[in-house]
Amino acid sequence: MQRLFDFWERYMRIPDDARLFLERHGIIKQFTKGAIFSQPDDARQYWCFVLEGLVAGNHYRADGQRIVRWLLVPYSYFTGTEHLYTKRSGNVHIEFLKSTALFMLRNEIAVEGQRRFWSISELFHILKQHQINRLRKYALIFQQPSHYQKYKLLVEELPEIVAQTTNEQRWHYLQISKGSYYKVKKRYLRQG
Repeated sequence: MQRLFDFWERYMRIPDDARLFLERHGIIKQFTKGAIFSQPDDARQYWCFVLEGLVAGNHYRADGQRIVRWLLVPYSYFTGTEHLYTKRSGNVHIEFLKSTALFMLRNEIAVEGQRRFWSISELFHILKQHQINRLRKYALIFQQPSHYQKYKLLVEELPEIVAQTTNEQRWHYLQISKGSYYKVKKRYLRQG
């Protein structure tokens, strides 16, 4: 939980009552590598802050091929539902790619905390802006016309993702073949 407070304190002093609210209602849960948090038809009513580890939001095509929609590293968040204010599932397989620790709040508690404490609301806005910035980078990566440009932008724009992932996880995320991935990686290292 301290990692959440350390992140929060980068932006503001945390009022004691807001800190106490989160300590009282939040739980810390450890997940093993490969564990599944939720499936597309399984709405888990939690807001989750990643304390350590690596989380993927996957989609599986009809042919069984995995498409990695998003990757989250520490100081990121996700919900086990489509968003915090609904009970509908997020239509994604949420899986832990490394041993992962989460700070978790039930959705209704997270909403109550935002209503009662301006500082918790501000924390959620800060995290949402970080998520928006990351999504813009994801979009920019996938707008590139070549595998090389996708790889180059991944390395340069999202080094925290590169540091946490394996080569296989990266080629799945970039949606390129293993052979193409190693060609562009080799080219990047040669030119860098």
